[in-house]
This record gives sequence, structure tokens and C-alpha cells, in this order.
Amino acid sequence: MRLFLRPLVLSLCALIVSCVSDETPKQTNAPAVKPGLPQPFRFHKAVEVTPGLTFDVLSWGRGSEHIGAYIILRSDSTAAEYRSTTGELEGEITDVWNMDMDSDGNPEIFIQATGQDEDTYLNMYIYEFRENGSSQQIRFPDLTSSTKKTYRGKDSVFIKEGDLYREFPVYDVADTAAVKPTGKKMLKYSLRGNSLSVQEIKEEDPAKEDKR
Repeated sequence: MRLFLRPLVLSLCALIVSCVSDETPKQTNAPAVKPGLPQPFRFHKAVEVTPGLTFDVLSWGRGSEHIGAYIILRSDSTAAEYRSTTGELEGEITDVWNMDMDSDGNPEIFIQATGQDEDTYLNMYIYEFRENGSSQQIRFPDLTSSTKKTYRGKDSVFIKEGDLYREFPVYDVADTAAVKPTGKKMLKYSLRGNSLSVQEIKEEDPAKEDKR
């Protein structure tokens, strides 16, 4: 697998340099989508965590609009260390950002994607990166079986006080076409020990703050 990834990573790095060499470095909250990416690439965003430590996130795929793959390129120019992490992607990436939700000094890269199962469904891909360059994927919890029956997508995601929030409309079970929402649901995700816990937040809780 490493022998396979090495030429792929080298090719991707060369392609990124040729596409963005005249641009200034992006900040964490820079626009997500870079227009004009050559095929088979669909998305690129550079996230600078600290000076010299940058994560480039790309997605690519041929023959399908909503299935492909992503790769995270970790560039530590200070230590001259370069590594990659890749995985299968369902949907289209809409944004990428970094956090340190558990305050352990290791950044987490969040990849937010919109799936096309039945509607605009949320997919999240999360990785924590340690100082030595190794990575660990953090599983994003599934919705409960009862919530899935009333869920039709259309999520909004935001950050408040170091926690991740997810809000979406809910529908009657029989309303499979998502014509008329009956309310909304807000979920709060907290990270402890490389595991995300989730709890439902009532509507009267304080107003949200946009992560962008």
C-alpha cells in the first residue's frame, strides 16, 4: 500500500504546486472550493494549523459525481516531514477545517461532505494528527434509529465553545419527500479520548455561532 501511495502523493504534490504556486497561503477559514482544478480532482483546501504545518485536503474520482476518495497531505516544512492519509468518500466535500476539541495539543482535521442517498445527507470524516505525523480516524456517531425515521438531511454544522453542533429539520415518518418539516433537532458532539459523544440539545438553548 505504501509503494502504491508514494507515487500518487508525489503526483498530487506536483499538481498542487502547478495549480496554486501564485497564491498566498490560505487561512483556516479561507473559501473551501478552488475553481479550475484539473480532472480528476474536485476539491482542494489548504489548512494552516501552525506556521510550517499545513494540511492539504483533496478529493478526486472519475465516472461518478458522488463517489470518490479523499487524501490529506500533511506538510511539516519545519521538520521536513511529509505524510498522507487517504480514504473513500461518499458525497461531495463542502468544507474542511481544523480544531483541537479535546485540548490535547493534537489537531483534528474535519472533512464535511454532502451525500446524495435520498437527500442532502451529512457525512463527516475526522482525523486526529499527532506530533510524530501519525493519524487516527475518529468515527462520527450515527443517528439513532428513531431519529433516522424523521431525518431527511439539510444539515447545518457549527462550532460553539469548542464543541461541534449539528442542526437539521425533522419530518413526519410518512413524509418521505420532505415536504413539510414538523420541527428541528440539534445535536452536540464532544470529544474525549478520541471518541465523540453526542447529546440532544433542546431548542431553548443559547443561539449558535457560525464556525466560519
